[in-house]
Amino acid sequence: MEASPVPLDKIDRRIIACLIEDASLNNAELSEKVGLTAAPLSRRLARLYASGIIRQTIVIDPPKVGLGLQAFVEITLDRTTPQVGERFIEHVGKLAQVVEIHAVAGDFDFLLKISVRDMADYKRLIWQEFDRLAEIKTIRSTMVFDSPKTSFGYLP
Repeated sequence: MEASPVPLDKIDRRIIACLIEDASLNNAELSEKVGLTAAPLSRRLARLYASGIIRQTIVIDPPKVGLGLQAFVEITLDRTTPQVGERFIEHVGKLAQVVEIHAVAGDFDFLLKISVRDMADYKRLIWQEFDRLAEIKTIRSTMVFDSPKTSFGYLP
């Protein structure tokens, strides 16, 4: 069931746009940019966080921490029942190297983003961890050369 959109006014949109541009802004800087005093800004931020519209997270630059290989992995399951899908998500969701899991419609069932040290680390992950899942029918990998743009969404 799809959640209905939360209504956003012009000031909410300006707050979000400023944070997308520079998430390191403190409340005083953000207040100045959007034209609010501290208390109304704090209330709006609290509402935006509580509604799930915005979330706070840390983004790691993989190569800078020794993770030199990123890959997108297409997984096709042998059967596409909810129980099989949930079991797959539960298993791969525990693997630190799996940084994203997307259930998709199309030629395959799941698209994973993997971040590992090198090809030997990738091989170990596929052969030792993914091989444990009998439900996997096919695995197809695409190695990432570069990511010239990474975004975590936009405001329509």
